[in-house]
Amino acid sequence: MTQGYIFFVVFMFLWIAPIVAGVIIAKKKNRSPHWFWFGIWPGVGFWVFIIMLFLKPLKICDECERKIPADSVRCPYCSKETNYEINEEAQVKASKEKKKAIIITVAIVVLALAVFAGIMIYAVGSTFKNSEPYKHSIELIESNSEIKEYLGEDYKRFGIITGSFHFNGDGSGDAYFSYKLKGRNGISVVYVDAEEENGIWNYSKINFYKKERTREVINLLEE
Repeated sequence: MTQGYIFFVVFMFLWIAPIVAGVIIAKKKNRSPHWFWFGIWPGVGFWVFIIMLFLKPLKICDECERKIPADSVRCPYCSKETNYEINEEAQVKASKEKKKAIIITVAIVVLALAVFAGIMIYAVGSTFKNSEPYKHSIELIESNSEIKEYLGEDYKRFGIITGSFHFNGDGSGDAYFSYKLKGRNGISVVYVDAEEENGIWNYSKINFYKKERTREVINLLEE
């Protein structure tokens, strides 16, 4: 599955899901689902959905057949009394509905932020992994017998890649980042510092630290 396809699927889910859920809630509350036409603009449907959660439900007046608040004792249009009774049970139910709306809202916001953070981490990681400096550092590690012996055959990248990577599109750029490798002797750290000029990467640092926060380092540029 390509990165672009994943972005498309997540984007469509975050765009369409609030609209579908909102229309369902609107119909249950006797509210007009037409507000969700605003959802044709990405992101707007989400906020309309949040607003719909907090709107009070409506009911149909038996006399004039207009929509009125579900807790109305008398129709504001024709003054006909309704069968709604203000009692403790109704107040408890209304309070529960409000709490439920708040919980759903918080859950959706947290989920949206988590998905967004996941997309950003994936995108940043993919940018680094597809860059020439990252690939070059891996090539040097693979060709270093001491490091290969230290890591073992089944080593893998651990955690996220941190740092910065800039590509200007005119054959220039710079990269400064670090990543961790987990092998038979624990977690090692690789630091890369490079600058691109005229389409060629020049490296000032590719260091392999056998363990975190130690001075035991292998300078791969000297190999």
